[in-house]
Amino acid sequence: MIIHTFNVVAIRCPSCGRLEFRGFSLFDFGGDRMWQIDCSCGTPLMKMEKKKGRTFCLQYRCGMCDGLHLMRLTHGELWARRLLTLTCRETELDVGFIGPREKVQRAVQRHDRSLVEAARDLGYDDFFEEPEIMYQLLSLIYQKAEEGRVRCGCGNENIEVEIFPGHLKLRCQVCRAEKTLPALTYTDLEQVEELQEIRLPGRIRQRTRRRRQKTRV
Repeated sequence: MIIHTFNVVAIRCPSCGRLEFRGFSLFDFGGDRMWQIDCSCGTPLMKMEKKKGRTFCLQYRCGMCDGLHLMRLTHGELWARRLLTLTCRETELDVGFIGPREKVQRAVQRHDRSLVEAARDLGYDDFFEEPEIMYQLLSLIYQKAEEGRVRCGCGNENIEVEIFPGHLKLRCQVCRAEKTLPALTYTDLEQVEELQEIRLPGRIRQRTRRRRQKTRV
C-alpha cells in the first residue's frame, strides 16, 4: 500500500491576479504547525491547520468576492489522489484547486478556458483591441498548454497568462521569465499557431561547486 503525502495548491490572488502554485507535505503539519501561502505580492492567500480527530481546517481568500472562506477536510479527503475544488460561497465559481500536480495543472487549464468563454459571453469585446483575434489566441494557448507545449527554459510548465487589450504576457511561476505575444493581426495568430512549442527564455540554474583551496603548511 502506497501512502501519498504530497499535494499541490493552485489559487489566484485577489489583489494582483497572479496564480500561485505551491506544494505541501503531510510533514508540514508536524508539531501543531500551521501551513500558509502568501502571494508574491504579499497578500495572504491560504492557511491550513491540522485539528484533532485527523481533520484539516482551511481558510482561503477568494479571488471572486475578496472574502475569506472556510473548509474542513478529513485526512482521507485531503490526501486521496482526487482533485479538490475551492469555490466562492457567494458566486459558486471555482477559485482554486488542491490535489496531485498533474490533476491541478489540467484543472487550471480547463478553468482558464472556461473563463475565456465567460469573458466572451459577458461582452468583454470593448476591452480588447481585436476581440476575435484575442479569443482565438487564448484558445490556442490553452490548447498547446494541455498538450504540454507551453513551457519555460528553466523546465517549469506552470505558466501564468496575463491579459492586456492588445497582447498576452506569459510568465514563469518559478524563474519569472516572461514572453509577450501580440494579438492585433491574423499574422500574430498564425505565427503562434505555427510554433511547435512556446518556450519562455528562462534558463536552468546550474549549481556551482566551490573548489577547496589547499593551503601549504
